[in-house]
Amino acid sequence: MDKGTKDAFEQIFKKYYSAHKEGKFSEAEKGYQEILEKRPDWGQALNALGSLYLDQDQPDKAKPIFEKAADFNPPDLSACYSLGRLKQLENDHQGAITIYKVMLDQQPNAGIVWNNLGVAYREIGKPDDAISSFRAAVRFAPQMAEAWNNLGVAQDELNLTKNALNSYKKAIKIQPDYASPHLNLGISLQKSDQFKEAEEHYNKVLKIQPDNEVANFMRQSIGGVETPDAAPVEHVRSIFDQCAEKFETILVKGLEYKTPELLFNLVHPYLIEKMTILDLGCGTGLGAHLYQPFGISLTGVDVSSKMLEKAEGKKIYNRLEVFDVLQEWIFPEKFDLIYSSDVFVYFGNLDTIIRSASSYLVDGGKIAFSVEKLKDSNEDYRLFPSGRYAHSQTYIQECLNRHGLQLIEINKADVRNQSGNPVKGLLIVAIKKHP
Repeated sequence: MDKGTKDAFEQIFKKYYSAHKEGKFSEAEKGYQEILEKRPDWGQALNALGSLYLDQDQPDKAKPIFEKAADFNPPDLSACYSLGRLKQLENDHQGAITIYKVMLDQQPNAGIVWNNLGVAYREIGKPDDAISSFRAAVRFAPQMAEAWNNLGVAQDELNLTKNALNSYKKAIKIQPDYASPHLNLGISLQKSDQFKEAEEHYNKVLKIQPDNEVANFMRQSIGGVETPDAAPVEHVRSIFDQCAEKFETILVKGLEYKTPELLFNLVHPYLIEKMTILDLGCGTGLGAHLYQPFGISLTGVDVSSKMLEKAEGKKIYNRLEVFDVLQEWIFPEKFDLIYSSDVFVYFGNLDTIIRSASSYLVDGGKIAFSVEKLKDSNEDYRLFPSGRYAHSQTYIQECLNRHGLQLIEINKADVRNQSGNPVKGLLIVAIKKHP
């Protein structure tokens, strides 16, 4: 192709690209397709057409366009990048990793690609590869605030707390109005009891994003005037999505977590064969094997899809689904037993949960759960800087009675460790009374 023809195509492309950016999608699509009829191997035009389909929320049409350009020799790197991002949106993180590695073979100093590669590695539970990728990202793109923030998250996950604090601070220095590193820095500071400094960062988040529920909740947990009814669902989901890969190691070995076994031992005398059982907030299925011999069906629900992936691998449950316990419950059957370990600690007001559970218990059905124990019985519940709630025994009993449940067992127990100290809890079993 001579230079004059190439320049003419460039001018035509710019015309339709401008129409695309102005939202004139039909005009742009027609133009891109006319160009590609004459230059079918032009990666830039293919990438633009694929991007146009994405802008119209048509990923199924965009994907083959990106794949065609990515298969060129050499591949069109813009299309590779778009295809990698699309695969990440589809949760095909391994596919995205393959594409990003191809790109980095040609452009090893592409910081943004290293950043996306790190995100993909984190999603498939490879924290060491993730942190290496984020380090490469900030080395090649030192002014990329997102990469510094992602590096901080990866360092936090590996308990490299000091390094994480520095990474968040660098992200904030580059982009002072970037809410995410302010929030992450606040949470890290709060974990080390630096409450005043943490609150300053939560306030900055709320100045940038006044409706940020997580920042508001964390600020309330360190002494807010009002106590919220529950932790924001996205906050709880994020916590458990991030720790799903190492969840059982962290709990059992790190925190000496024995609540599932202790709760099972308490409810065991009331178990019979062929029960319908609901594991409420099942997580990775820790302890589910104890109940399996008694269940004709065992259903597990959790707010975290990544935790459910781990539970599914154990082949214990008959049914698993992503589920927010505060939403309307819809199950195809009622249950003989509903049990829940270390879930109610993310809710202060338990009325909605207990009411829903009672409505899905058969007459004579049992509910078994754990809470952290609130010493002061003058309060129903209290939110602590851990981001978890503790409940009074009086409140629990009143809540059960209000919804037709009779307390039949209550035990005090150390439910886990926090900062090396045992956390006092209550283990509860109640029965649904006959009307």
